This record gives sequence, C-alpha cells and structure tokens, in this order.
Amino acid sequence: MSFREKLAWTQLLVLLAFGAAYFGPVFGSYLGWAAVPGGGQFMWMVACIIGLIVGQVVLAVALAIVTAIRTPAEARSPKDERDRQVGLLGTRTGFYVLVTGIICAMLSLHHGADKVMLVNFIFFALLLAELSRLGTQVFMYRRGW
Repeated sequence: MSFREKLAWTQLLVLLAFGAAYFGPVFGSYLGWAAVPGGGQFMWMVACIIGLIVGQVVLAVALAIVTAIRTPAEARSPKDERDRQVGLLGTRTGFYVLVTGIICAMLSLHHGADKVMLVNFIFFALLLAELSRLGTQVFMYRRGW
C-alpha cells in the first residue's frame, strides 16, 4: 500500500467517524429519534462544527505524521502520474456530489426547512463530497489503476 493510499484511508476513516458523531444526533433530532442539546439551536451547531473540524484536522494530521514516520522514504517521494490522476478523478467525483448536494439543500427551503436545517444540509453535502472524493481515491488505488 502506497503512502498516498494510506493517507486517503486515514482521512476517510477519520472523516467518517467525525461525520457520524455530528450528523447522527442532528439528523436523529430532525427525525425525532434523539434530542440535540438546546433543541438543535444555532450556537450548539456552530460549537459542534468548530469542535469537529478542529478535532478532525488534528487527528488527520497526527495520523499523517505517524504514517510518515513509519515510512519516511515514501513520504518524501514526489507524486507520480498515477497519484495525480487518482487525485484528479477523486476531485471530479467529489465536485459532482457537492453540486448535487448543494442543489438539494437549496430545494429543501421550498419544503419547509429553516436556516439551521439549511446549514446542516449544506454541511452534509460538503461531508458527502469529501467522502466521495476520498472513497474514489481509495477505490482507484485498490483497483490498481
């Protein structure tokens, strides 16, 4: 497994964990399955988003450092053509998911969503776009392309 594939795996798993930690309670409160502190109020949401983004970045950087320490020669090697192509394909896939998610979030306003729900839907679209980007990269590395 190459260094860039290991980075994609670690980022994917960290993003899945932090996304589930945020959107589990949020969407559970929308469906009536769970209670969000403050009834899903805006400041609770902002505090959670900031905390999760900072936590995700810190954990992803820490895991990247550990991966680089374990394989220093691979970490210093430049990206080759395959890595660039896999990155571009993942970015293209993520872009289409992001555009579709943002359009769906905007359409939710016509179905009674308030501004807090709109922000959560947009944030969810960003999460899905990044997960699809990383998932495409992992798939392409695993496929052997």
